[in-house]
Amino acid sequence: MFKQLGRYLPRTAQQQFDASIRIPKAAKQPGDLIFFGSPDNITHMGIYAGNGYMWAAPQTGRTINLQPIYTSTYWVGRFL
Repeated sequence: MFKQLGRYLPRTAQQQFDASIRIPKAAKQPGDLIFFGSPDNITHMGIYAGNGYMWAAPQTGRTINLQPIYTSTYWVGRFL
């Protein structure tokens, strides 16, 4: 999706977290990245869709789907 918009993102979730601008949870907007794990060990990410939902792939080989953000422990990153 980001490539179609002419934006480059690093390959792994950890690299994306490290390269993104951190945004307060209350200021997240559709298109922001939602990161799970700890800052030194990001294990999963999704793309914020709005209203508490994100687009995410549950595991390798599974279909991307719209799902609720399932925990209050996450970080928000943005690429400008």
